[in-house]
Amino acid sequence: MIGFSLFMWAWQVEPRRVETVTAAMEMPQWKRKESPPLRIAIAGDFHLRPNGGDLAHRYMETIMEARPDMIFLLGDYANGHTRESSMAPETAREYFKMLKAPLGIFAVQGNHDQYYGWNLWRNMFSGLGILPMWNDSLLLHLPGGRELQLSSVRDDYHLRIRPEELPLRFSPDIPHILLSHVPDIFPLLAPGTADLVISAHTHGGQICLPGGRALANISREKVKFSYPWSQLNGTPFLITRGLGCSVLPLRFCCPPEIIVLEIQ
Repeated sequence: MIGFSLFMWAWQVEPRRVETVTAAMEMPQWKRKESPPLRIAIAGDFHLRPNGGDLAHRYMETIMEARPDMIFLLGDYANGHTRESSMAPETAREYFKMLKAPLGIFAVQGNHDQYYGWNLWRNMFSGLGILPMWNDSLLLHLPGGRELQLSSVRDDYHLRIRPEELPLRFSPDIPHILLSHVPDIFPLLAPGTADLVISAHTHGGQICLPGGRALANISREKVKFSYPWSQLNGTPFLITRGLGCSVLPLRFCCPPEIIVLEIQ
């Protein structure tokens, strides 16, 4: 009876209990800029299933409840390894159009989006005014005279990233945030390349013991990460447990989350 109750919790309850986790950091390049913190909502690993409209609506509502200045979407909008196992981009459009942020919404690609067809997701996002990124670097001009370099690295699940594909830093005087669906990008990053890397993919383990120790390595990552912060090769990594489920439609002691990052 206890086992059945735990299974029902992991299947029907915990995957719907979306948490909002707050994090904060200071950018030394902005120390002389007297402006409110930049508030960023971070969400990844949606794994939208064909009949997952209720969960999709919940995800978008939770993101908007954070009242973000900017939104980062970290990939795996598609679910599974076939189109039949995933919500279609044209259906997902009805949910992603709920997202609004005055300073922009930026989306990178995950490994499951490659299975479905990244161009279809990219076109859907572009039609909504969400900027899809693929090995791009942007210079953003923010209120209060602040500048921010925002870069992306394509997902390397099928084709390994080469060092020459990594974005170059514009200037050490400008904060640099790098978005990468998979945090395993760290071996290629020279110290000082970025002030912060933001990733998803790991699901936080998805099925864990109390205290967060994963029972299985769902995402096959090569390194054990801590959540939400890790430090690798001298670079801070902010890693979200993500929203959806992969392989098994279960979450246990690892609830779905969005992260709200405030940068001062």
